[in-house]
Amino acid sequence: MATTQTYTLSNEFIQIFRRQQDDLPEHVKVNIYFDDQGLGHPNTGYYLDTPKKQHASIEFIEANGTYHWVKLLWRQDEWQTNQRGIYNSSDVGWWIISDPQHPNHIFYEQEASVSLTIAAVTTALQQLPTRPNTPDHPTAMEGQQEEINVATGQTQQDTQRINIITNTSNSTLKGNPPPIFDGDRNKTTKFLLNWDLWHAVNQANDTMKKPFSRIVTMLSYMDSTHVDAWKGEQLLKLQEAADNGIQETDEDLWTNYMERFKNAFINQNCRSEAYQELCKLKQGDSLDDFFAKFKQLAHEADVPLDDKRTIETLKHAMTQGHTSAIINSPTYDPTAKTPWTFKEWEEQARKSHLKWKAAAKFTQRRQGLFQAFKLAPRQVNNPGKGGYGRNNN
Repeated sequence: MATTQTYTLSNEFIQIFRRQQDDLPEHVKVNIYFDDQGLGHPNTGYYLDTPKKQHASIEFIEANGTYHWVKLLWRQDEWQTNQRGIYNSSDVGWWIISDPQHPNHIFYEQEASVSLTIAAVTTALQQLPTRPNTPDHPTAMEGQQEEINVATGQTQQDTQRINIITNTSNSTLKGNPPPIFDGDRNKTTKFLLNWDLWHAVNQANDTMKKPFSRIVTMLSYMDSTHVDAWKGEQLLKLQEAADNGIQETDEDLWTNYMERFKNAFINQNCRSEAYQELCKLKQGDSLDDFFAKFKQLAHEADVPLDDKRTIETLKHAMTQGHTSAIINSPTYDPTAKTPWTFKEWEEQARKSHLKWKAAAKFTQRRQGLFQAFKLAPRQVNNPGKGGYGRNNN
């Protein structure tokens, strides 16, 4: 049986002890290989070839409530990593708790596992309406049977199936459901946004009210070989919670589930990457696009819009002329006790932009008149007073 060290990952580097033997199952080691340089040798362990680096040191650990492959650095004569070292990529394997080599493997026959899971999950699944293709128009009428593998969440024909009859007393979920999530971490943010919108539309529905059925509903919108094992593990955790007497209305079920989901499918470096992109952002031709992108990156970086540093970042992101126009506007007071909020900066930026567009339009029209009447600005001694003379050319 494989053994796995348990760690708590943060921004601080900690020592990681590398495996000295190849004891992980093949489905965990997808694209990973073991290099045996002798027992006790610091370079004995697992490696991964990536587009950026060949023979990158990597280790499989339990951290922050779930399992991760983490990249290792040789620091201070030992292998170390931190939270940024978590390797969030769908090209490596995952570990399901029902695997016999899993450290916390539940020792009972697969048939018993399926029956126990069915007992825990059937109630929630029976209340699930069928997934609609379009708002308010389900693909199957109420009362129609739908084949669902409650043990793994899959619908493949080679897996065990049971028939669940939709509960006719529960109304159909409304609105657009989220697209099927395949485990691609580049799609996680969009999936969660669509889920939150769909949840808000159906917050009064019994399926969404109960955390237990809410979890099962989200799991039904996840499907690929990259997420199947993780889904199965979540069903087993629901079964464990039910065995421990936790009610299906307990919001801790949902809170703990979402923490596991984010640990598994959200890039742990997304905040720092978003902040770096925010600091590099520059105003382009479209002011609407600029502010939309700025607020999106600030949200992803988890920085408050009204924070002083965020406002300074905004000043440098806008063009120098635009920022100067705002600072020189009569409404701006740098000595005010209460500094401008982000909203006030945005409103003033839009006003200044409209003034600039109006001035540019007037200048363009005036230049057209010069050309039409063959006029050119006349040079005079006082540059503060302009005059015009006929172009003799």
